[in-house]
Amino acid sequence: MKQVRLTIRLLVLLVPFLLVGCGSEQGPAEYLFRQATVESVEVEFEGPGPMAVNAIIKGTVAESCAQVDEIRQEFDERARAFTLTITTRRPVDEACLEQITPFEATIPLPLDEMPDGVYTVIANGVTVTFRLERPAEPPPE
Repeated sequence: MKQVRLTIRLLVLLVPFLLVGCGSEQGPAEYLFRQATVESVEVEFEGPGPMAVNAIIKGTVAESCAQVDEIRQEFDERARAFTLTITTRRPVDEACLEQITPFEATIPLPLDEMPDGVYTVIANGVTVTFRLERPAEPPPE
């Protein structure tokens, strides 16, 4: 019986702390963040001057009040892979209609100093592989 009383007292003391949290002064969240739905990834080469390489991402957001929030890019040198994470955000306190809205994003890939070869782009799970081949420079006269 003594154990039960002790357990009840501990619960009475701890429950308010669990409900309040750690006392963060951040307040309630303003936005709900999710990963965007990516439908396709294409790689585009631009020239004729210094070659620029872009990843063209096409996808959708699922709610009328959602929008693309951030595109993070990481590069794994060993795997020669660019990982792109596209997130969306929508206001928490706003009622949103379920409405599929397409988006397109062009992301420059920093390949200036990279050697020719095969590279991969992964955007929210959708993968494309491409070969980087720069034209040979004519010998100096």
